[in-house]
Amino acid sequence: MNESFRVLNIVFAEGLPLGIKFLNFAIYAAALTALLYKPVTQGLKNRAQNILDALNRASREKAEAEAKAREIEARLARLDAEIADIRAQAQRDAQAEYDRILRAANDDAERLRRLTRMEVEGAAKAARLELKEFAAAKAVELAESMIRREINDGDRAGLVSRYTEQLERIN
Repeated sequence: MNESFRVLNIVFAEGLPLGIKFLNFAIYAAALTALLYKPVTQGLKNRAQNILDALNRASREKAEAEAKAREIEARLARLDAEIADIRAQAQRDAQAEYDRILRAANDDAERLRRLTRMEVEGAAKAARLELKEFAAAKAVELAESMIRREINDGDRAGLVSRYTEQLERIN
């Protein structure tokens, strides 16, 4: 154990004067500084550069996010106007479709009126012709029955002779 205390004694220089202790500290400090200066300074420079890069990246990302936010706000501001435009266009389209359907219905109604009028006129003509034919047939029947009642054999013979004379004149 005694040996262990001696090593600690040399390391901590307990029996040495204060000036030598400061010199010993200065040598250790200089040796540590010489050994660790480049890696520590390089590490600090790297860390500083990483921080600057992160700040620049954050600044760019912030600018991009702000631009996107402005774009979204502009879209939202235009959204109400776009909705109003879409509604107005839909109303115009609906009115145009209503007008088109109304015109088509009126055209169809007019065409049906003309067709109906033509059918009625045709039916009336057919009925008049049928009525004329019926009246003529009835008139002939009536005349025939009247003639048969009123004509006797002498009248018949006279008619036949007159008919014969007319045929002879024609030939």
